[in-house]
Amino acid sequence: MRFATILTLSLFAFTATAIKADDKPLTRADIDKRAAKVAYDTIDQGAVIFNSGNHEGCLRLYEGSLLALKAILDHRPDILKTIEAKQATAKTAKTAADKAFVLREALDEVLKLGGAVTKKEPDPKKEPPEPKKEPEPKKVLWDRIGGQKAVEAVVHDFVVAAAADPKVNFTRDGKYKLDDEGMKKFEKMLVELVSATTGGPLKYTGKEMKPAHAGMQITDAEFDAIAGHFAATLKKYEVPKADADELIAIVASTRKDIVEPKKEPEPKKEPEPKKDPEEKKPEPKKDPEEKKPEPKKDPEEEKK
Repeated sequence: MRFATILTLSLFAFTATAIKADDKPLTRADIDKRAAKVAYDTIDQGAVIFNSGNHEGCLRLYEGSLLALKAILDHRPDILKTIEAKQATAKTAKTAADKAFVLREALDEVLKLGGAVTKKEPDPKKEPPEPKKEPEPKKVLWDRIGGQKAVEAVVHDFVVAAAADPKVNFTRDGKYKLDDEGMKKFEKMLVELVSATTGGPLKYTGKEMKPAHAGMQITDAEFDAIAGHFAATLKKYEVPKADADELIAIVASTRKDIVEPKKEPEPKKEPEPKKDPEEKKPEPKKDPEEKKPEPKKDPEEEKK
């Protein structure tokens, strides 16, 4: 700001010396050349100030110089008209940098009066980097896919397609029949489920996945068929691939709670070989008890 003030004062001094009574008055050509030199010096110093990051200081310098130049260029109505038009445009610009660039165009017009006088362009490489903008928070998946109305449309078409596909076996061989009211309720719960898993505002009011599908005996092939309809419906509504993949991954994560593994039949037990009745081992034949010979009685004892 100090330089801008000094330069502006020097311009007024230049104006006074151009019409001093003691000296020969300057010709219009001389005034034009001096005005062009002032414009050159203003642009030269303005570039330094601007490139240092002081856009406001550069603007004030350009404003002061143009005010002084208007005072000595009354013989150049075309230049005055350009200066005034640029001043009016600069007032409508939003930033100091934008205003400075507009006034620079007016100085360029004055610079042309000097013929061979060259000008120094601001070096864009030296301009201070723009302040980093904080990245906008990423929208949740629910908002990225269009919110409630879009999800309701996707869910409706998906349910219609899946219900008509025998590979899905939607009614579980007629066990679960849904009328129009039941289908609406089913679609409403699916919309709530999508909301609850993608950051939406709707609260899921249905059962947990595992108990809700218990006993339905849904197979991997049937799960693949219904997931295929879901992916096709997303593609039909031109959901961006990254968002569609994220939704499909959420659906895939429910497989373990929906598909019931087939119970392998227990292997038949081989009949145990019939045991032969236990053979009775013949008891060893007992030898007839041998009779011990009686001891011979003493004849003398017999007499007794």
